Amino acid sequence: MRCEEVREILPAYGRDGDTGLPVRRHLSRCADCSAELARYNSLARSLEDLRTQAAEPPAELFHQLASIPYRTSRAQEVRTHVTRNRNRYATGVAVAVIGAAGAAFWKTRRGRVATA
Repeated sequence: MRCEEVREILPAYGRDGDTGLPVRRHLSRCADCSAELARYNSLARSLEDLRTQAAEPPAELFHQLASIPYRTSRAQEVRTHVTRNRNRYATGVAVAVIGAAGAAFWKTRRGRVATA
């Protein structure tokens, strides 16, 4: 067997150990594949050890998660802000429109005076 074929079978071989004689022969002759099997087995043991470990969540996590439904959304915050500041925004828009109209008027008047 080739290394590529054996490496595809290594997870099952490490888990079950029953993949047939050709795989065992290859592993007895190929140091790279044997090392790969050893790494796989080490990883499998480490993952198995993790099953028995439990992690305690931080104490404040429950309160943070419980408060999520009561938080206002970002869109709601923007709507509230715009509603509170509607007059300021309207004044700003009015000043910008008047300024643009004044600039346009000034430009057209300036052109007429220069040609006269």
